[in-house]
Amino acid sequence: MESGGNTILVTGGGSGIGRALARSFHQAGNKVIIAGRRRETLEEAAAANPGVIALPLDLRDGAAVKSFAAKLMRRMRS
Repeated sequence: MESGGNTILVTGGGSGIGRALARSFHQAGNKVIIAGRRRETLEEAAAANPGVIALPLDLRDGAAVKSFAAKLMRRMRS
């Protein structure tokens, strides 16, 4: 894998290790999408790293995961 130019999804990207990974991937020139349950935390992390895309996701909800995948695919195509 090239270190830059990739599209990377980081679940739990709003805080802790996930946020640090997302920041590092973004700084390396990757398109980064962060996902997690807490919208406010995700938006804060994205604001601190302009260009990072924040999308809410609750992995405990199967229907939400399916909806998230469809939404993500639509967004990446545009």
